[in-house]
Amino acid sequence: MKCPASLTARLSLQFAGTAACVLFAAGLLFERVGENQLQEHYRMELDGKMELVRNVLGSIASPVSLDALRMRLRDAIVISHPGIAITVAASDGTRLFSVGQAEVVKHLLEGTEASKPKPVIWTLDNRTYRIRTEHLAFGIPDSQPANVAIALDITEEIEFMAKFMRLLWLGMTLAALALGWLGWVAVRRGLSPLHNISAMVANVSAQRLDKPLPTECVPRELEELVSAFNRMLAQLHDSFRRLSEFSADIAHELRTPINNMMMQTQVTLSRERDSGEYQTNLQSNLEELERLSRMLSDMLFLATADNSLVVPKQEVIELQAEVAKLFDFYEALAGESHVRLVQSGAATVCADRLMIQRALSNLLSNAIRFTPEGMAVEVTLGERADQAMIAVANPGPEIPAEHLPRIFERLYRVDAARREGNTENVGLGLAITKSIVEMHGGTIGAESAQGRTRFTITLPQQKTA
Repeated sequence: MKCPASLTARLSLQFAGTAACVLFAAGLLFERVGENQLQEHYRMELDGKMELVRNVLGSIASPVSLDALRMRLRDAIVISHPGIAITVAASDGTRLFSVGQAEVVKHLLEGTEASKPKPVIWTLDNRTYRIRTEHLAFGIPDSQPANVAIALDITEEIEFMAKFMRLLWLGMTLAALALGWLGWVAVRRGLSPLHNISAMVANVSAQRLDKPLPTECVPRELEELVSAFNRMLAQLHDSFRRLSEFSADIAHELRTPINNMMMQTQVTLSRERDSGEYQTNLQSNLEELERLSRMLSDMLFLATADNSLVVPKQEVIELQAEVAKLFDFYEALAGESHVRLVQSGAATVCADRLMIQRALSNLLSNAIRFTPEGMAVEVTLGERADQAMIAVANPGPEIPAEHLPRIFERLYRVDAARREGNTENVGLGLAITKSIVEMHGGTIGAESAQGRTRFTITLPQQKTA
């Protein structure tokens, strides 16, 4: 695969290409202007000569004066303009006056350009001439006009112009190359802050995620890029921190049941025991294994949810019926704790029935566990603006405000008092509930004040994309 060109090369080439186009356009303009100026000079030169001839011919008032024609034309034009060729011929072709190189005079007398109204270019022996012909009248009454042809040698001017244009295009080429090199130097210096940022990014590691890139000396065009990168670093740092804490917590949670099973097994194997004692030990180990299985199952669910591998089913659910089923399931647990279960309101959602049951079950079990005896857990349902609202509230110990933002993190528990020594509570229930709610496009929040804790779920009633 072909590697793309660097920014320095791209910008330098674009700058050099733009400069070359500008210089090329300027060269064409100079060339056109030079040619026009040269053509104007030729025109004025020929017009001047032709006007002198017209004046001389117009001053001849009688045939006798024709004898003085040659002398007057020589004095007026030829002496002051060497290298010019002029022929004056009568209407019948008789040569009245001619001066210049023989081959040029012969060509003028042949009248090749006589019928052409504009000047023409003619070449002879590497010499270039600009020829103009015109019919001029004598001052003699009723006389036929004379055929006048003037050839102006423009060889030196053409050679000068050609040399000038060669030097001009050579200078343009060298200027384009120089501008390309200067553009490369300027772009490289201009992109030096980007190279500095690249060097700083290369030094970023997992141990330095908490050190953002400095923004004090960053050019304005790169401020947004550096700010976005620093935000990404902050997110990565937070993710690494949570991952580290989660790894430590899960190792602790796994170690506890494994140590319990190892200790019980070692004690059981320390001496001979009857079958009843072995059965009791195996039953205890089975409980710990079930706890490990539930924990691993919850962790697997969270891992698949994080990677969007869990696709919830979509079906219409009457939430009041689902809450009633959960009340029936937790009736025995609530009865043991002398806690009442109260339901009010109704709502309908389009969601995965089993996932919604699991989310509500986690909230309900937590509420029952922390509700004092003789008090009630309240589940309130409602609908508002195409959204279903589910609120699970219970009286009991308040959750400190500083812990509320983190209670949905995995394996996070406020303090030992809220664990109540219950080894079944590993701190994954609220994290699973949050994943289920967000999977359905909803939100979940918690508030705890005045001796009452309330969890609120908002779910869209339409199908999620």
